[in-house]
Amino acid sequence: MTIMSFEQFLDEVKGFLGEDRIVLNREHLAHFSYDATERQYMPQVALLPESTGDVARIMRCASLNRVPVTPQGGRTGLSGGALPVRGGAVLSFAHLNRILEIDEANMFAVVEPGVISNDLQVELGRRGLFFPPDPSSTVDSTLGGNVAENAGYTRAVKYGVTRDYVRGIEAVLPSGDVITLGGKTVKNVAGYDLISLIVGSEGTLAIITKITLRLLIRPRARRTVVAYLNDLPEAADLIVAVFRSGIVPCAIELMDNIAINTVADHLGAALQRDAAALVIIETDGHGEEEVEAEALEITDLCRRSKGVTQARLAADEAEAERLWTYRREVLPSLKALGRDHLEADVVVPRYNLPYLVRFTGSLEHSDAIRIATYGHAGDGNLHVTILYRRRNFSELQEAYRLLELIYRETIAMGGSLTGEHGVGLTVMDYLPMQMEGEALPLMRRIKAAFDPRGILNPGKIFTD
Repeated sequence: MTIMSFEQFLDEVKGFLGEDRIVLNREHLAHFSYDATERQYMPQVALLPESTGDVARIMRCASLNRVPVTPQGGRTGLSGGALPVRGGAVLSFAHLNRILEIDEANMFAVVEPGVISNDLQVELGRRGLFFPPDPSSTVDSTLGGNVAENAGYTRAVKYGVTRDYVRGIEAVLPSGDVITLGGKTVKNVAGYDLISLIVGSEGTLAIITKITLRLLIRPRARRTVVAYLNDLPEAADLIVAVFRSGIVPCAIELMDNIAINTVADHLGAALQRDAAALVIIETDGHGEEEVEAEALEITDLCRRSKGVTQARLAADEAEAERLWTYRREVLPSLKALGRDHLEADVVVPRYNLPYLVRFTGSLEHSDAIRIATYGHAGDGNLHVTILYRRRNFSELQEAYRLLELIYRETIAMGGSLTGEHGVGLTVMDYLPMQMEGEALPLMRRIKAAFDPRGILNPGKIFTD
């Protein structure tokens, strides 16, 4: 990209977008330069379109002038997918944030990509409906970002991930052409499943401007079980035992001792500090008696399991919500320690979870390094967070050595390097460890077919 081509791009965009939706002031641009990875890349301009037509015209200008464009939502991503690593333009969806329709009869919602996840949940709750995907960052994350990353969440154990609820999309290609895929039907096998290809493509293939989402009736009842254990691997064994019992909870979450104490310190939470692990299990459904019976059966199973020091039902809805708040606040609490961190968002087949936990617990490291393990254990997805001091070169090297060991062991167990955060910047150097043969070259050809000029969210997923 030359300075001349960028200036020409900017002049063309000013002609139809209006200067009030164009951010050039460096101080204001800083708002668009970072995400939850805490890495920072400064764009040259931030654009705030208000319609699909705006996005299409922006992309036509960008394509002609070969200007990099990075789509950006709530910037809550943990893989760097929304960072403008090549400069150019950030395309923010802050003004494309309307809930366009809630079709109660067919149980679908049509939304723009900038809608905050929790805003949709609140609106659906008033109608007795819900959208199961609900990431920990629900009060900040946008639905467009969740779809682009195929976000996971605590309830994925029972309800699946974001992709399972996307039935239609409108999207703008890097050329500026608009495509419409799917709609309000349960079945659709007309042609290739381009929706599933674009969902989870991390904003590298197309810019999603409208999303049609499948909805469910909100469960009438839920019960939460809390169990403390004196051994972390035995907590993983307990999770496997729950599924062997035949019960499918909607969520099973795990926190190790470091996570427990960090949250207790940060929030003043009344948690059992000497426990090696905390397991939170939730059941839900439409029959109160059935949900209660399942929760009691899980509680009894926990009490009979090795290593369990305490197991009980949450006293009421308020306590249950507090427990889920503690789980959601693990990463913010770890960040509040003021140390640098590397997070392995690894996932293994559920029955390999005890082996993964034993492996991470056996990793040899210096006293200066701490490793916190927590996450969506019910679907085999753990966040193994390595805490270190970046400015200490030996700790930096050690942290990356541990990260690679965790990745290699995950792959050996038939797992994946990322379960829900995406590849983005943080995993792309390691992706060839998992993708062998023609898989990566094929993905590159798909990227080139959608984006022959390489302008859409460049520098992500694939190393140069």
